[in-house]
Amino acid sequence: MNEQQARDDELAKIRSEATNWLAKMAKAQQRPKVEQRKPEHDAMTPAKK
Repeated sequence: MNEQQARDDELAKIRSEATNWLAKMAKAQQRPKVEQRKPEHDAMTPAKK
């Protein structure tokens, strides 16, 4: 195996590890569900026609 091939293999390995790590981090960050908040007073509700 030549030097360039070895370098390419190493890069591919590192890239794949980084991709897996990023995917794991993204999965670990469960975003909280955003509840639709109720308007606190009339000024926050759309005008009634």
